[in-house]
Amino acid sequence: MNDQTSEIEDLERILIDERAEPIKISYAAIRHITKNFAQVIGDGGFGVVYLMKQGGLRYGMVAVKKLYSWKDFDNKLFLGEVACLKKAKHKNIARFLAYCVNMQCEVKEVEGKLRIVEEQQRLLCFEYVPNGSLKYYLEGKPHGYEWDVRYQIITGIFQGLQHLHQKRIYHLDLKPSNVLLGAHMEPKITDFGVSRCIDDGEQSVMVTKNIFGTLGYLAPELIDKQQISAKADIFSLGIIMINILTGRSGGNIENWQENIDADCSQKKICIELAQICIDSNPHNRPTIDEIIQKLNETETMILKGPTVIREPRNDPESSLYQVVQRFQALSMQTLRENSRIDDIYLELNVLECILEGSKKPSHLSYRLLQFITENFSSERKVDTNLCTEMYKGILRSVAVQKLFTGDADDGKFHQEVNKMMMMAQHQNIVRFLGYSSYREERQFEKEGTTIVADKCERLLCFEYLSKGRLDKYISDTSCGLEWEVRYQIIKGVCEGLRYIHAKVLLHLDLKPANILLDDNMIPKITRTPYEVFLDTKSYLDGSVGYLAPEFFCGNISFKTDIYSLGVIITEILTGQKESSPTDYVSTFHVTCQDEDNRHCVLEHIYKPFLILAYTLYPVLISVDHQFPETYLLLWYQRPRFRACTRWLLAVQPPSARLFPCCTPMPGTLPSTHKFGEVSQVTDASSAAHQADAIS
Repeated sequence: MNDQTSEIEDLERILIDERAEPIKISYAAIRHITKNFAQVIGDGGFGVVYLMKQGGLRYGMVAVKKLYSWKDFDNKLFLGEVACLKKAKHKNIARFLAYCVNMQCEVKEVEGKLRIVEEQQRLLCFEYVPNGSLKYYLEGKPHGYEWDVRYQIITGIFQGLQHLHQKRIYHLDLKPSNVLLGAHMEPKITDFGVSRCIDDGEQSVMVTKNIFGTLGYLAPELIDKQQISAKADIFSLGIIMINILTGRSGGNIENWQENIDADCSQKKICIELAQICIDSNPHNRPTIDEIIQKLNETETMILKGPTVIREPRNDPESSLYQVVQRFQALSMQTLRENSRIDDIYLELNVLECILEGSKKPSHLSYRLLQFITENFSSERKVDTNLCTEMYKGILRSVAVQKLFTGDADDGKFHQEVNKMMMMAQHQNIVRFLGYSSYREERQFEKEGTTIVADKCERLLCFEYLSKGRLDKYISDTSCGLEWEVRYQIIKGVCEGLRYIHAKVLLHLDLKPANILLDDNMIPKITRTPYEVFLDTKSYLDGSVGYLAPEFFCGNISFKTDIYSLGVIITEILTGQKESSPTDYVSTFHVTCQDEDNRHCVLEHIYKPFLILAYTLYPVLISVDHQFPETYLLLWYQRPRFRACTRWLLAVQPPSARLFPCCTPMPGTLPSTHKFGEVSQVTDASSAAHQADAIS
């Protein structure tokens, strides 16, 4: 194993182990994972930010900041910034993973001639935060988001800044573009380019010669007197709060209170805090500890109010009411000996808030999931296979999946949980509610010897969908489903997969068993994290017909999911499981050959999907399977997702009036079947070529 491979493995380990310390990494390793700095995702006054190439690391994404070189910035200052970053470990601070300081030879033009010159390279590696910066959020439609989301952002910034100040770090450049938003809109402070770490012997207020930062967010004393202190960050914090409250980015805060409707206690206290944070006199501004204390006092007052926390025993509207009604009938053995009934009520309230959307998915106690499944009773079991069991909870719309993972790595499990949290915000993705990882010592007898061993239970909690899995509906009778229903399922699966890919994630196990249907037959993609099983082969045996050939050689990409999508579309169209395109052609003609009028309509409706299925699911009958490498080359011919989406937009479900008469000629696509920004296409074949051109 060479040094570069070892460094990349160390970086992967840090991604899944939040306790691991940042490492020093070589320039060659960073150049490798960014594909020679191919994709720029941001730039600022101190450097350019690059995204790691797809597939560069197995366990997540990394953003790499390449710092500019300038006269006054030397290695001592850079390593001082690294020391600051190493101390800043908090859920509301972008996680620092690695750094590089290295002299590299570069070809540059000097006095009109190309010369090889040595140049200092300084780079920082951070976790990739998927939802961009707060600035982008503010420039979008901030008033279209719930107050709960904006309040979560405000309080998260408070907590991140409190951690920095407790570590005696002054940020000195707080602004919306330096606050990133995670998968669940949780804020993460980043960019410590001008921060100052204060040693224990130093004064808390100092004078500096160099002033950096952004006008509008800089405190007056920093501009006028070059005076830096924690109160400078408080001023910037006040401006950010005003930005979030008003929905306007930038430092222009004239008449800002006129644009706010203070319709709740939280807004009122935030307005009050913002006002005192931007006081021109730093001595009048509160500390971050005082701000959080004030906020906590307000929260306590709200929680004591009679209308905020419902008493589930007496509120029939609460989905917990039904749980309480059955509580006495349940065996107390389903609760751990040291648990109290009041604790269960508290945990049920948390799960209720997650269901309602006021809290994000989180860790749920094992005893809670044990309780709502009646100790995982057989009556509650709704599905099972070699690796998992699914239970319907007594709580409204909750399902619990038990994973048979043995002693598999905890890191892999938590990595998969993080992926699910990133995926769980779309109408075509099954809502992820929480997870549990529980270990306990158990004794058992073997050949007369008492053996003590750890037993690990890993569980996932999802919304419960009443219609079950899509594979139940794929049969000869599925052709009897209304075309509108089948079209809705196909389009919904495509929309869900597009969302997953937009999050820079791969599904890698897309199949009808991982697509659930709600009461309205709306499809929702789910995923069993097969990577956490010790015996992945047993689980994947049920996926073989849907996995792209290159998957088994370790060559995975977004198009691996597209292959699976093609199989699913073909199955929905034919009603046959694991069909090939040739099976589809046969079924299609048998269905239509005796009904001339209907044949025209069906060919008009289905032909684009037939071409799509061929494109997505490339099986060449003439390929000699003794030469699998020929077959594997076909993966690159699959379209990108944009082309698939254009196809679906081009083929609206037909209206019923098309069936009796006025059917179009076979193979044509009339303009009535176009919407959105799709250009008019008169032939299905040319549409396929157009889709390929778009991709």
